Amino acid sequence: MARALISVSQDGFTYLTLNGATSRYSDTGQAMTYLGDYARETATQVPVTIDDGNQEVDVVLDETGKIAPAASASPTPPPSQEPSSSPAAPASDGNRSTDESTTTSATDGDPADAQSERHQQGKTDAEAGNGDDYPLGTPFSGPAAPNAPTVKRTRVRKRAPQHKNSPQNRPQRLKKITVPGLVLIGIVILMIGAFVIPNIVPAGSQDSPQTIESEQQINPASELSVDKTADVVPGFDNSPTWETKIPKDASVTASDRGVLVVDGGKLEVLDSATGKSRYSGKTSEAPTFAVDTIIDDKPALLWQAGDTAEALMDGEDKPKTYQLPENARITSAGKSVLIKSGNRLSTFGVDGLVNVPTPESGSTPMAIENDELFSSDWNGPVKAKNIKSGDERSVKLEAPADGLQIIKWVSAGHGKAVTLWGEQGASTNSGHRIQLVVHSLEDGSILSTVTTTTDIVGEMSWVRGQGGKRAYIGPYLFDLESGLLLMDTSSKDIHLSEPRGTIVPCTVDNDDSCLLAGKHAYRTDTNLLALTNDGGTAIVDGADSTIRAYEKSSDTSEK
Repeated sequence: MARALISVSQDGFTYLTLNGATSRYSDTGQAMTYLGDYARETATQVPVTIDDGNQEVDVVLDETGKIAPAASASPTPPPSQEPSSSPAAPASDGNRSTDESTTTSATDGDPADAQSERHQQGKTDAEAGNGDDYPLGTPFSGPAAPNAPTVKRTRVRKRAPQHKNSPQNRPQRLKKITVPGLVLIGIVILMIGAFVIPNIVPAGSQDSPQTIESEQQINPASELSVDKTADVVPGFDNSPTWETKIPKDASVTASDRGVLVVDGGKLEVLDSATGKSRYSGKTSEAPTFAVDTIIDDKPALLWQAGDTAEALMDGEDKPKTYQLPENARITSAGKSVLIKSGNRLSTFGVDGLVNVPTPESGSTPMAIENDELFSSDWNGPVKAKNIKSGDERSVKLEAPADGLQIIKWVSAGHGKAVTLWGEQGASTNSGHRIQLVVHSLEDGSILSTVTTTTDIVGEMSWVRGQGGKRAYIGPYLFDLESGLLLMDTSSKDIHLSEPRGTIVPCTVDNDDSCLLAGKHAYRTDTNLLALTNDGGTAIVDGADSTIRAYEKSSDTSEK
């Protein structure tokens, strides 16, 4: 059963923590509204501890979201002094900055340094490139930062591993406030009655980001387990529907549009539904980029080899060949592919490359989809310009809180903008507590926020997965379609790789291979290439150089 902690800090905001994920709200009522929605959608009871810094009160939200006092609901005053057995704080801690002393990490322990080494190697080809005038970190991910003052790095204090039930491992409480504890607790109970029972703020509104809208969604606070499985792919039949032998040393990439097999100078595309050959040809160079895309409203499998690109449209048996501009860089940050060569922008069309209008000076082009080019300067708003009609709209990103500003553009595309927000002086490596925010590119509203630190995500990339279902940054896994946070995997020391549909390849413990499906990480050596047919088919590269397809079990439902 998930336990929630609501803390009221000196800055006047309310912080809600559920098993590792922390979000900030303008008042306690909004936090309780979120918990009420969660209790109803998951049909589970939610114990809640409300802490004003001086005293605590415990309540329970039942399966309908209604409130009932917990057995230990009587307020208890804090101890007058720490037990003598508690270790003394280092003398230097007395001068720590407010940012550091109030930082709440989303991880148990601090694997940030190890994650940085792992995930810097996990950037997908769709996000990779070697540009000179696009933002640092991830090309096409967001506007280049303006010149900023040098900020002294403040490291978040590392925590030694603790037993999960030890007092040292409980969520860090925020600074105490001056409002008397009993009075505040009384106010909190009134706010609970006003906000939770009538449910004034509707689910999905701008005032309740990260609302769980479906019982089939994974809750970020749910218990993540590590299990074993006898299945080739968890939730799928073990008898393949088709299989195809491939050369031993061939490289393989799979998607909804096809399975791309490259062996030396030979290139073949297999039909994802049948395993039969759709196209066979030659290539002078090994492809460096392959992705499903949309070309003039037509689905296609596109790959780049050297200074040429080829696109095999659905229903066609021969690919369209494109000559790329000199020093071209291409990205699939959006649903269509954007090409940059110097200051020139273009995209793929059925009859050849299509020129894309360059945004105004100071703006950086980030993605193209639905015939709109998304660009922005450092502070926003995002400009969405139709490349055919010339119509332009402005998308103002909702701020997660007063006093916060964008410190990094992580990514944009697939209907979402991903940014890091922090206080004045925060940077991507300053050690500050920050907000990881996912916005809608339709209206700029916040879809979800995660309170984290720059040590955890400051230098990480947003990795979109095959099929457009999942994306992750650091330990945080998101539903790419809704923008909601699904899970924080740091509690089990699970490290994510590029998602395949709704299943995510991962490693656990001593780099043991696993597949994260729903709330479970299954230990397995299966090399899952893709989930196709809207998640109904799993395509696997076997150790015996055979590509096999497995159908989803009839008694399996998406969790």
